[in-house]
Amino acid sequence: MSLDRTVAHFVTHRRRLIGVGVALLVVASLLLIVLRGELASDILDLLPQHFDSVQTFKIYDREFSQGRELTFVIEDETGAADLDAFASFFGEMLGHEPGIVRVMDHALTDSEDGVHEVQSIAAPLLLNLEPAEFSTAITALAPAAIEARLKRLRESLEAGSPKAEMELELDPLGLVTPALKPLSGSFSLEKAQPLASPDGTLRLVLAITDQTDLGAHACQATMRRIHEFTARALAAWSAAGHDEPPPRVLVTGRTAYVAELSLKMRSDIVWTLLSSIVLVAFTFYAGFRQLRPLLAIMHVLLLCCIVGIAAGVLIFHSLNMITIGLCSILIGLGVDFGMLLFGIYQIERNAGHDHETAVASALKHHGSGIIFGALTSAAAFLCLVLSECAGFIQLGVLIAFGILFAALFMMTVFFVLLPRKHRPRSDDWMRTGSHKFVRAVLASPRAFVLAGAALLVALTAFCFTPAGRVKFEANPKSLEPRNSRAGEAMRLIQSKMPAVGEPLIALVSAPDAERFHDDWSRVNTAWASLASAQKIRSVATPSAFALSPERARANAASIGLPQLSAARDALTKTLTREGLSPASFASAFTLLDSLEAAVHGNFDLLDWHKSLPINSSWWFILDRFLGDSPNVGMAYVTPLQPLTSFEQKETLRRLLEVPGVETHISGWTYTLADLLPWSKGKVVLLTSVMLGLNVLLLLFLYRSFFPLAILMLSLALSVGAMLATLQICGVALNLFNVLALPLVLGVGVDYGIYIVIAMRAPGDIDRSLSTIVKPVLLSGLTTAVGFGSLATAQNPALRGLGFVCATGVAWCLFSTLFFILPAYVWRQKK
Repeated sequence: MSLDRTVAHFVTHRRRLIGVGVALLVVASLLLIVLRGELASDILDLLPQHFDSVQTFKIYDREFSQGRELTFVIEDETGAADLDAFASFFGEMLGHEPGIVRVMDHALTDSEDGVHEVQSIAAPLLLNLEPAEFSTAITALAPAAIEARLKRLRESLEAGSPKAEMELELDPLGLVTPALKPLSGSFSLEKAQPLASPDGTLRLVLAITDQTDLGAHACQATMRRIHEFTARALAAWSAAGHDEPPPRVLVTGRTAYVAELSLKMRSDIVWTLLSSIVLVAFTFYAGFRQLRPLLAIMHVLLLCCIVGIAAGVLIFHSLNMITIGLCSILIGLGVDFGMLLFGIYQIERNAGHDHETAVASALKHHGSGIIFGALTSAAAFLCLVLSECAGFIQLGVLIAFGILFAALFMMTVFFVLLPRKHRPRSDDWMRTGSHKFVRAVLASPRAFVLAGAALLVALTAFCFTPAGRVKFEANPKSLEPRNSRAGEAMRLIQSKMPAVGEPLIALVSAPDAERFHDDWSRVNTAWASLASAQKIRSVATPSAFALSPERARANAASIGLPQLSAARDALTKTLTREGLSPASFASAFTLLDSLEAAVHGNFDLLDWHKSLPINSSWWFILDRFLGDSPNVGMAYVTPLQPLTSFEQKETLRRLLEVPGVETHISGWTYTLADLLPWSKGKVVLLTSVMLGLNVLLLLFLYRSFFPLAILMLSLALSVGAMLATLQICGVALNLFNVLALPLVLGVGVDYGIYIVIAMRAPGDIDRSLSTIVKPVLLSGLTTAVGFGSLATAQNPALRGLGFVCATGVAWCLFSTLFFILPAYVWRQKK
């Protein structure tokens, strides 16, 4: 007995056994998904991990405070609200919220706490001065210098000088000012963390959370609390008697992005799946006008999705955001096999044959075509393994498995779900139309070939004109989900406060503190020169905070305990003589205590975590420059213009190179520009691999040059027409949707395979082609709408991939019917 008859007999007489097996498979798959499945929402995981710019960005997320920092954007375009008052009110409430470590609602120079905490950072910065500068600064500890300074400040204070009052409060010894001097050479305190826009319509409030888990669920929980707090704060502001409408409050930051993106991923799964089911079901019903077969196909597709996701969980454990397109794509591709089989099955049943005979006939006619189609499509998606992107690797592997599952289940389970009793239909308008189309092609194949080729060649030629070249963009916004509130907040900040624009980040790490200090000193000197020469717009480095243990020991050794003791006595006596309270100058005595501890060999003050309290406002600056791990620092470089090409990125990289210092540069614009050659190279590689696999499979199938040449030419023209369509529609290629090109080749080749197999079938060619055209047309349409359903996704990478694939499949379907089919007929007639 032949294989098709064996399978037909099994699915006809072992329905209960197959049903039990399917039920067990579904239960096992669902348990695996529920118990082990996770969704990963980190955009960086979509990028190739071997790039230094990608790894630097991941270190930036992991080591620096921005992973736990929330930025509250307070906006009022009307000018009616007092933004400063609201920011203070909002920041005060926020500081009492559970999970909030510290809040910054005023600039450090305007914050009372920030001003007083200057004393805490003065001692380590003072000991870090150059020896000559330190020797000059320390002369202020001479008793005569202390007496003269305090007397002068006291007299100026009595004369009403506000400057004297500030100096007495902050720097009575005259050591704080020289200690802070290196800060101005390292970064601008006002530009490092500006909190107000120049036009006064926007204010920022910064907060650091105690969030240790940066995963999707933890970010969602944090943002739920934050949104609840924001609503309470706005209500409390209105209840406090403020008549004007409260300002608008938005939140941005890594936590906000991850929470938003992970929630949108869930909705994407639901909406893309539902839209795919609806579109595919509508297309199938329009072609066959039968509900039971449609329900049977949908059940099989649902089975494929469940098993495919379970396979993904088993292989990868955590599924990335791109992988959520698995179900929609599987539905669009898997339904093709069901329609091809059902087309023949329906014809056989209308001819009066029983269920088993109709199943055997369907498998005989299309079994080999489905196997080859599944192999080519699976190979196309497996090519994504070479992409080096985790998300696309997962997508490729899972859809490859899903397609093979779909072919297997459609040739078995699908027939089990079909009703035994058959009601023949005579109103098959699509089959009638297909028959008329085939007869027209058989009558004038040359005309169809020339017309179809003319359109495809014209569109392909258009791609080589300046107006037809598709743009390739590396825009960070292409990674942002649709209607992103966090993205809206970030763009609002960048538009209102150019100083907070998106600079590049530069990482330098060292094995010890001394090397860390030396490296950043050299980097700061080199890059400050570039900024002065206007080769870069600005730079901010952690040079001032990179402390040198050797220099601190040498400076401490140069002081001597007698000098400090004399300074302490002079300070106490002078304060008493001038009528000033020694208790009001505790910070000056604390500074002397810190210097004395250093003279005794205790250098704990060089550890910022020991010298500053955890809730200090200065941590908003320190965390921006210093990582959680020792001797890891980050600088921020703003180029003269945004990077849009690999050449610009390379020019800037060479410009920022400092001999002897290993510098790692990243940032969204830098990383995307860095990946441009990789992306274009991967497209060439994947396309070449896909073409090679197609040629090998088709040579094995056809064993003839002409059909192979026609099919390859058709694919090339289809891709050209697709690129022309993208340009006409204003759709640019990017790092993600460009990978659709090899997928189009792998999926689009199937339709030509079905046509060739039909033409080689024994019997009447008119009947064979009429039988295959309708399923091919419906298969192409369902695949296109399956990919097109991804247009409802909020994930931009998935949305772009779906649009490009849908466009490419549509043109492959067109070239199959209007170029390949008539070309084969024309060749046969000759």
